[in-house]
Amino acid sequence: MRSCYLSSWFWKVKQRRGAKKAIIALSRKLLVIIYNMLKDGSEYNEEKFEIVRQKQSDRHKNRIILEAKKLGLLILQPEPDISA
Repeated sequence: MRSCYLSSWFWKVKQRRGAKKAIIALSRKLLVIIYNMLKDGSEYNEEKFEIVRQKQSDRHKNRIILEAKKLGLLILQPEPDISA
């Protein structure tokens, strides 16, 4: 199931680093998640990863916009929808 965060993260790392390193990286990531769950007494929540994914997406978008401005390009951004 590639729709969950950890699965998609694993496949991205596997493409860049190879299968063995991706397995080790995923193992470490799972151990950190489990440690923090035990420490805080919290449950696994996939929604936390969606928040992280959105922040990363926003950061990536802003980085591209800054690079375009450095090159002298004009960036037109859509106006925010106020009706919601």
